[in-house]
Amino acid sequence: MPEENIVSDQSDNRGRPDKEPPWRLNVQGVKVESDEPRIVVRRAIKLAGFNPDTGWIIVLKATDGPKKEVGLDDVIDLRHPGIEKLRLTPRQIDNGEAIAPRRCDFALLPQDEVLLSAMGARWETALDGGRRWLLIYGYVLPAGFSACAVDIAIEIPISYPGAQLDMFYCNPRVTLASGANIAQTEHTETIFGVAYQRWSRHRPWDSTRDTLATHLALVDTSLSREVGQ
Repeated sequence: MPEENIVSDQSDNRGRPDKEPPWRLNVQGVKVESDEPRIVVRRAIKLAGFNPDTGWIIVLKATDGPKKEVGLDDVIDLRHPGIEKLRLTPRQIDNGEAIAPRRCDFALLPQDEVLLSAMGARWETALDGGRRWLLIYGYVLPAGFSACAVDIAIEIPISYPGAQLDMFYCNPRVTLASGANIAQTEHTETIFGVAYQRWSRHRPWDSTRDTLATHLALVDTSLSREVGQ
């Protein structure tokens, strides 16, 4: 039997007593529990109610390090401090037709491109009427919305990161699964002729520290709060 891939630095746990079970992990907004501190990624995805064989890009998020892509047979050690959640993004599947080249009307910061690659995101940069947009396709939403995934648009000012990233835009428009509307999302922005729902969400911006990574954290937090996660 091949040796398992362990997603953890065991040295951080030496001399540290185990917590009491159950051990918890957030899988795409669904909280799963395990009686054992180590859990195989495939099992965690099944417990969350997702089909692990759909063809996910699976990214492990931790508070003390960069996002890391993991495989179905990797093992997560939940004793490792800072383990936060697994994020699932559908892989792009084609039927043999040619894949359209990605638009790149302007360059992102190198660290932003690294982040998007680590997320496994399908993305483009494009100009529309002089405004610069980052478009992220198939952004998976937590359970509780009227859609499973949306396309996200983020306006990138020309002087970013000196100028802040602010708000984000979703296509299609989403409500809660109950049908209830979401506050401060009533406005529509037309981007490349497509109506995007504007999420008016803001935070203080520090140009010496903040980047696309911290803005996407705002996106994730804003989405999770609406469904009580």
